Amino acid sequence: MNSPDTALVHRVEQTIRQHSLFHPGDTLVVALSGGADSTALLDLLFRLPGYNLRLIVAHLNHCLRGVESDGDEEFCRELAARHAIPFEARRVDVRRVADENRLNLEDAARRARIEFLDEICAKYGAAAVALAHHADDQAETVLMRLLRGSGLTGLSGMAYRNARGYVRPLLEITRTEIEKYLRSSGQEWREDASNSDTIYLRNRVRHQLLPLLEEYNPAIRSCLAATASIIADDEALLAELTEQAVAGSCTVGEGEIVCRVGQLITLKPALRRRFLRHAFKQLAGTLEGVSLRHLEALCDLLESGRPNARLALPHGVAAVRAYDRLVLMRTSETEPETGFELQIAEPGCYQLPSGGSITVESADAATFPTDPDTLYLDLDKTPFPWLIRTFRPGDRIIPFGMSGRKKVKDIYIDRKIPLAGRRRIPLLWQGDDLLWIAGVCASELCRIGSPSATLVRVTFNPGGSDTQA
Repeated sequence: MNSPDTALVHRVEQTIRQHSLFHPGDTLVVALSGGADSTALLDLLFRLPGYNLRLIVAHLNHCLRGVESDGDEEFCRELAARHAIPFEARRVDVRRVADENRLNLEDAARRARIEFLDEICAKYGAAAVALAHHADDQAETVLMRLLRGSGLTGLSGMAYRNARGYVRPLLEITRTEIEKYLRSSGQEWREDASNSDTIYLRNRVRHQLLPLLEEYNPAIRSCLAATASIIADDEALLAELTEQAVAGSCTVGEGEIVCRVGQLITLKPALRRRFLRHAFKQLAGTLEGVSLRHLEALCDLLESGRPNARLALPHGVAAVRAYDRLVLMRTSETEPETGFELQIAEPGCYQLPSGGSITVESADAATFPTDPDTLYLDLDKTPFPWLIRTFRPGDRIIPFGMSGRKKVKDIYIDRKIPLAGRRRIPLLWQGDDLLWIAGVCASELCRIGSPSATLVRVTFNPGGSDTQA
């Protein structure tokens, strides 16, 4: 084997240090396909001076090219053995996975690789997974995302280190430099015939579009990679500002994020879109499938004159406009709850199907309660049995201190109680008379006139629900 290009080794080392990709002595999983890029990556990491890395080779056989795929696996196995490096391999019928899950081959292969690499990383307690993407890949990625209509986040290209702990030490090295490095050191690699198949968008960009653009700018590949790097720095700053805006305007709960509409409306459109993307990702864990159309629909929801509205979003998330709040929540949290009825025939504690409880107990004296979750009743005027049920259209109450009946719906609107919260509020009935909208409004029928009345205290414990949410 010939002497390797030490200058390239030092350039890769400089990238690793500049972006803090990993540290000396770390365990790294190296994704090895057998192609020129990953073969060079393994050799470069093996030769890094002063790092003394513990390397693990991981190869996924996609089973797409029959004996050629098996040949790739065997090549990688022998290459790992030549370096005395542990070897992990897995065979996945990607075409079958794609058919079963209604995915295209590229997406099915990507998901299979991520699952495999994550498992190997966890198995060895690795600090990172090293991928062989290089400067030409970066240029192709930027062009592909530009063609698909990506925003700045997409145009920033592939990160040197992503949130999964995947690192790309070769992002500043071109494919030409990689092949020159391998030839200079006398190393072989495998050629994947599918890399020439222009049925795939990346291959069309690589073999058709980029050569055409080079007629206008011979340095187009390095220009695109440099542009992606600049945008990535800007993106990092904007992401920090977005996180600050979200932290100041949102409350994160279990399965939901509640944002203040008034503050969102004051944000510039660009920051507002980023805000909504960030909040969605925080809840759903991904932005896959979220398009500009979804963001525009969310912005329309914010600016709508309707105080209550709902929007379905990808990944089982719904956006609910509730007066001055925008609530992003999982769909299961926003499904209408089934109405219920519950008889109360005597004092005791009654668990509500919607969550929380109602407690009825004897009381010696009644004062006008300042706590809206407490009510005093005169059993001589409003004897058992009582009925607790959920709201129905047309329900009316005589609010305390008034003589006429008022629609419960109008009271909810006046109090700005959102639709989702209304379904959780129990209504206390005695016969055909509504005595109490628990936690909201008591009826004039509850007024206690006699000092000798037989009193009970009724307490509503809403539990985890929030009628004002």
